[in-house]
Amino acid sequence: DKPIPGEKAMKGMKGLCVTVNVDLEGAPEKELEKVGVYGFVTDKGTGESVLANNPDLSTDAGQFAMIESVKPSDKKLQFEFIAAVPREMDTSQYDNGIAPLDFESLRVISYPGGQQFGAINPCEMNEFSDECEAWEEVNGPYKKGDFMVKSNPRTKGY
Repeated sequence: DKPIPGEKAMKGMKGLCVTVNVDLEGAPEKELEKVGVYGFVTDKGTGESVLANNPDLSTDAGQFAMIESVKPSDKKLQFEFIAAVPREMDTSQYDNGIAPLDFESLRVISYPGGQQFGAINPCEMNEFSDECEAWEEVNGPYKKGDFMVKSNPRTKGY
């Protein structure tokens, strides 16, 4: 039920939700919020990238996941991302529902005060829409700021 990021880049591909558990090598000095995850993720068997924003493995400059917070006491982290695999790939043969993956050059980066990748809600698109009303029934009243960046706490535009 989650939106698939990079739907245009994933045209003709199948999106699979992957949960990753990692050991943190170095802890931050202070708590970090909305931390971006960067690196390379490939299919262990084919060597092909499973990241829609890096299909040719040319760069690892694109954020492919986000971790809500990283505390100095954290030793292990968990995050999710959407893997892009060929639609014709038979994933039923794998215990985890996806071929084994290789993770290389993984790192987390925090840009304090910067805008972060994340889904916007329907009220940010059109506060008068039926979708906004349905969203408000689940999430409570939408609080509009002066500008969109001030309406969403994720963007830290307060």
